[in-house]
Amino acid sequence: MLTPPFREDIVILATVSSELGFHRDVRAALESRFRFESSWELGYDDAARLQGVKSDQKCLNIVDFSSGPAALQLARMLRGRSQIATVAVGCGDSRDDLMMLMQAGVRDVLPQFTFRDLLQAVGRSVAALGDAGDIVADLYAFVPAKPGSGATTVATHTAGIASQLAEDPLLLLDFDIRLGVTTFLLKAEGTRTIIDALQQVDRLDEDVWAGLVSQIGNLHMLGSGATDFSHTFHNEQFRALLDFAVRQYSAIAVDLPGSMDDYECEVMLRAKRILLVTTPDVGALHVARRKAQWFRDLKLTDKVSVVLNYVERRNALSVKEIEQIIQLPIRYLLPADHKGIEKAVQKGEILDLGCPLGKQIAALSAEIVPAKVSGRKANPVRRFVDYFSVSPARRRSA
Repeated sequence: MLTPPFREDIVILATVSSELGFHRDVRAALESRFRFESSWELGYDDAARLQGVKSDQKCLNIVDFSSGPAALQLARMLRGRSQIATVAVGCGDSRDDLMMLMQAGVRDVLPQFTFRDLLQAVGRSVAALGDAGDIVADLYAFVPAKPGSGATTVATHTAGIASQLAEDPLLLLDFDIRLGVTTFLLKAEGTRTIIDALQQVDRLDEDVWAGLVSQIGNLHMLGSGATDFSHTFHNEQFRALLDFAVRQYSAIAVDLPGSMDDYECEVMLRAKRILLVTTPDVGALHVARRKAQWFRDLKLTDKVSVVLNYVERRNALSVKEIEQIIQLPIRYLLPADHKGIEKAVQKGEILDLGCPLGKQIAALSAEIVPAKVSGRKANPVRRFVDYFSVSPARRRSA
């Protein structure tokens, strides 16, 4: 979806390249669609000028990455400056390249230069810069060590209990589009799903969002769809959905499949906390160890909390031994509570706080409830609560 003509949101357009043709091509692509107060055509030697962009200015920075490491060094220098949005051109062909770019704070990557792709990337960057001063949600990513670790159950009930403690609505996103079960756990069949949201991501606004999200008490959810391997979604669609969602909520829990696809990596890079859920069995622990190494490679270990699930008294390994295997400290111990889970699933409700697992998940949920002062921006979804497309049965208290 192309940006309408003559947007005036951006004060500065900066292009960085050693090739005069690059500056010329960017200018030709954008001049009919955007109007900028200033235009800087920089080589890598004078790209340090971008450090002079003031905090109350906005800068769109389009960088030619075909010239080598100087471009990546520039992106790293500008990382964390929310008033500058960088579009990387001529890179990102491999997964390793994409990971380096995401670590450097670059979110829009164009392996090839085309006018259409550049316009779309600039449109996304303009939208992001327009919200640069907004408070955005804290993201909590739930990642299974391997399938069957119970990460979805932990994510669903943690988000549900946290929503009961929070003042503002809390969002649960099921990003396991193949085998997600959040909809089943909360008996939300017949409501809209994550698949519907991804299919409509190009036209998301507050009205569309209100018709997509299921509401269970103070928990808003885009749950799993029916098992369907025919749908393929691109990383840009997940990013656009997440970009919209973080502007509507104080906190978002994201249930990830754990396959470490590119869209999952971006969620984890953006997350405030990554909850790695594993069980005490040796197979899960060794997969958890490999993922812990992956987190170290990405310098994300400071964000990771290990959740040891299905803990029983007769476990063969001690907590200390498990930590030695994973090479990360365990922060939460969750008991095996088959009776409590079964009761919740049968009713399609959030875990009872009185059951053994509910008591422990309540402690985990306290980490997610945002300690925000009241006075943050109003949640647009709350203004459209009467328009939610959910049956009266779904409006019971969680």
